[in-house]
Amino acid sequence: MSTPEDAVLAYWHEHREQLRQSENQRAVLTNYVLVITAAISGFIVQQHFTDRTLPLSFLIIIIGLYGAITAAKYHERADYHLQQARALTHVLAKAGSLPDLDTVLEEYRQQHYRKYPRLQRLRLNRLWTGLHLGIAAFGIVLAIVTWITQ
Repeated sequence: MSTPEDAVLAYWHEHREQLRQSENQRAVLTNYVLVITAAISGFIVQQHFTDRTLPLSFLIIIIGLYGAITAAKYHERADYHLQQARALTHVLAKAGSLPDLDTVLEEYRQQHYRKYPRLQRLRLNRLWTGLHLGIAAFGIVLAIVTWITQ
């Protein structure tokens, strides 16, 4: 028969898997957005920025904005599952199923922060969202170039 700690551990595992899935989906989305953007922009250049390619520039803007919003949402979901897993870790530690390693973990966390003082402050979700916003900005530049060359 399973114990309450087994149930909490299974629930913890599920949240960690959901966290991982959100991160993987965000990476896959970004890859799709980059491939689609590259293909569309290649077509625009091949067509010498003719006026009929202007809607494609707007499509890149929309794809970039969609990617930014979706990347932010994936971050929100991943953060939710991380917080749930942390809460369950706390429950397991309080129940005595896990040793209390807060002091040891904090020591190594601070060591890591000292090793990477600038990078540890840079949030990864901002990079992901920023990449998608950059794609939208690229679409704006393509639209401007197309508009000017007419």
